[in-house]
Amino acid sequence: MDTNEVQAVTTTTKDVDEIQIIQSSATSQGQIQTITVSPPPGETTLDPLTSFSLKLDTTDSGGSIQYSGQVSATANASGSRLSLEKIVEAMSNVDSIPNISKSGMNPDGGFTYSVTFPTSMRNIPELEVYLSDIPISIAVVESANLLNGFFRLEYGGEVTDLIPIEANEAQMQIAIEGLSSIGKVSISRSDGDDQNGYTWRIQFLSDQNSGDLEDLIVHSEEVSSTGVAGGASVQVVAGGTDGSYISGTFTIEFGEFHCCEQNADLFISNCARVQSSAILL
Repeated sequence: MDTNEVQAVTTTTKDVDEIQIIQSSATSQGQIQTITVSPPPGETTLDPLTSFSLKLDTTDSGGSIQYSGQVSATANASGSRLSLEKIVEAMSNVDSIPNISKSGMNPDGGFTYSVTFPTSMRNIPELEVYLSDIPISIAVVESANLLNGFFRLEYGGEVTDLIPIEANEAQMQIAIEGLSSIGKVSISRSDGDDQNGYTWRIQFLSDQNSGDLEDLIVHSEEVSSTGVAGGASVQVVAGGTDGSYISGTFTIEFGEFHCCEQNADLFISNCARVQSSAILL
């Protein structure tokens, strides 16, 4: 009794997990405070020999209390070591050089300095007048631009519960694995940036989510920022990895005959002109 030969065709590839990256961000903007210097009552001009000094208390955020050197009532905004910029920069609880501008003369004969603090300082307490020969008023006119709120992720028609904008690895994992369309995932999160933005790296570990997956869909309607600069955003960004899959075509040959090209992901059936009873699996 003749027995037909059975041959098998197998396609293989390295098993690579899909990785997707979610990133939150906002427009970079530091806090802005104004310092308005006025002549003494009854006078219309500032005497450059009069001066003031400042106090900044950042102890609530782990900093310290620092006092500035004396600032001339008519000091330049920047430039020399006697400028307001250099004097504020010398305070050890100021992270780096602030951006300071000076207005033209006010109606009362004084000036207004606008101080934009480094974004790394986020929102800090209002400066205080420590010592002064003249009237000084200080105000916070614009907050640092920080992210706040919640977002959701969607996959396979399912949507997660609300995810905090500063969600840690465990919170993100619980939210994503709560979807029946997603199996086990591994999460890593970056440190926060100056706007309280983060990057989450999501690795899909389950065979349920093997191959090249559709991107997660972000719903960020409840995400906002504290400053007028705005730009609050949460989105899937480039830099991830497609899960491994096989695509393309290949050709079967037998003796002097060959099959037509076949898609790599299709079962091979009747190959024209192959004079053989071989069964290809």
